[in-house]
Parts: sequence; C-alpha cells; structure tokens
Amino acid sequence: MCAGILRVLQQFMSETAARLVLRGTLEPLRLSLESATRAELPRIIEALEPATRHFVDPVRKPQLMTQLKLLLSTSPASNGVGATAAPSDVRATTYLVRTEADASHARLAAKVMCESMGGRGYECQKVATAVSELARNQISYAGGGTIHLAPQLDPKRVLRVSAEDSGQGISDLTRVLSGTYKSKTGMGLGLLGVKRLADRFDVRTGPDGTQVEFEVWL
Repeated sequence: MCAGILRVLQQFMSETAARLVLRGTLEPLRLSLESATRAELPRIIEALEPATRHFVDPVRKPQLMTQLKLLLSTSPASNGVGATAAPSDVRATTYLVRTEADASHARLAAKVMCESMGGRGYECQKVATAVSELARNQISYAGGGTIHLAPQLDPKRVLRVSAEDSGQGISDLTRVLSGTYKSKTGMGLGLLGVKRLADRFDVRTGPDGTQVEFEVWL
C-alpha cells in the first residue's frame, strides 16, 4: 500500500523527499511503512495534504491530491503492494537546525537517505543517531547550525554528513574525544559517540564555531 503512495509522491518530488514526507506523516499516526494497511489509506491521504506543503508547487498540489485519492478506488493488486522503490534519486541536501523539530527532521531525513541508498537497518540507525546528537548539540550550545547530507554512490556507497555552527567552539577537544573530559555544561557530550559510530570522522573547532564531518560506509 505504501509503495503505491510513494510512487505517486515521486512524480512530484525526489524519492528521498517522498520517503521523508511519508515517514513524517505516518509517525504521528502511529504507523510505519511496514504496518500501514489499506484500511488506513483515507487518513494517510488526509494527513499528506499539509505534510506535502513545502515539497510540492501549489499549482501542482491539486493534481497530487487527485492522484493520491485515486488509490482509494484502485484494486490492491494495482496499487503497488509488495513493490520495491525505484533506484534512488538521492541528492545532497542541507537542513537548517534551530529547534527540536528541526533536529528530528534532520534525523529522519538522514535515515531515509541512508535507506534510499540501500543501507541496512543498523547502518541507517547509526547515521540517524549521529545526526541527532550533532543537531541537539548545535541547538543547546551554539544556538543552532546546519546539517548537510551528501550521498556518494560510486565507486562505493558512502553517506557523508557535515555539521556546522557558529558557536564558541569546544574546549579541550582532545580530552573530549578521548572520553576523559567531563563538562559541567555538557558541551561536547555525544561527540565521542558520533566518532565511534562513524567509519570516518573529523572535527575542527575554534572561537568562530565547530565543523564536524563523518562518513558511514554502506
């Protein structure tokens, strides 16, 4: 059932965006791509109308909703049940992080991009966890920042994540990364965890801000 919805959404946005929108729509409904059934289709379509607001040209929005509603009248065999998504249309994307909602959005986007690249469950969970840690640190200690997701499909699949902020930097970075530094404010907390989750990790910090880059190899 969700495969049919994804196929419609992908006519109006990239596969990555379509998966992001659909997952973000299903979560508040306490559904998942695997658990959603045809009986849930009417309320999923209703929830998709506001969820697609920032992804679809307003001129094309009525066409999108019409095609989604057509799924209600198609037979189960024709709506894509059991189908797999088309090869990835995965593009580099930057997310502005200012609020907890932004952090959650970036986390979900990273997980969806990883899945779109063919990443396995534990690999995508690593990416999502690391992005969440970095985004929350940006909010708590730098007033926000940006998360940039950059997929590489050839010669090997790599998801590269860059996080930048304009905060005051991290003191005692060497001790933070060694696990021996205990900050009263919590600054730098989680950075060591990100390093352990990553296949490649680099961080630069100073009075003008912090830049963290890591890769997960898929």
